[in-house]
Amino acid sequence: MRVIVHMSPGPNWQPGRNVFEQGEPIEGHLAAMRAHFDAGRLLIGGPFRERGAGGIAVLQVDGVGEAKALMDADPSVIAGVIAYSVNQLMPVFDEFNGTRSAGTVTEVARTLV
Repeated sequence: MRVIVHMSPGPNWQPGRNVFEQGEPIEGHLAAMRAHFDAGRLLIGGPFRERGAGGIAVLQVDGVGEAKALMDADPSVIAGVIAYSVNQLMPVFDEFNGTRSAGTVTEVARTLV
């Protein structure tokens, strides 16, 4: 399943610095994300361009619990530099597998429940 991880500045984020200036926890975060990408778990990820606005990762995992476990082990989360939320994606449009909704809102809703 695909889940979306929304990352935002955590309680130990250093104000006035961008994500690349947050120090060692971000170095560890980049290494962790690189490992997830190499293992096929991270489909896309990166920071938002706006300074301090956070970032996103789209993970291919067995469930939300696995995504939370991956993020809980992330050095930037452990250090409190990044906070996150995880949501399961209910794709209506998905270029990866060719999903393209052609139905009404009611029909789409029935397929996603």
